[in-house]
Amino acid sequence: MTVNELSRDEKLALVALTEVAVISDRTITDNEVSQVEDIVDNLGEDLFHELAEEAESRFAERSALKTFLATITNPDSRDLIYGTVLNETLADTIPHEQAEFMDWLAGAWNLRVDIAKDE
Repeated sequence: MTVNELSRDEKLALVALTEVAVISDRTITDNEVSQVEDIVDNLGEDLFHELAEEAESRFAERSALKTFLATITNPDSRDLIYGTVLNETLADTIPHEQAEFMDWLAGAWNLRVDIAKDE
């Protein structure tokens, strides 16, 4: 599955979560910029900005975003969205608040998350 195969709501979820994971900490690293640019390239700049504006207006409160995310039910879409956002948050390090939110989302979406550790 690719980003282009996501439904509009699933794309909205991806963009909203991108804002939570990358943009909300007010410092954006070069790695995070690259990750966001990949999403913009996949969605197209116009659609990305449209979805970003909608996300900002609809999900000003984290509880509204959580309610919306519960409506995303396709397991393949959930995997793609979660994996994409997790890659964004892992681009450098995961601040505590972002890690907690991603843990909540994995539980809410019944995703099994295994992060490989170098041994």
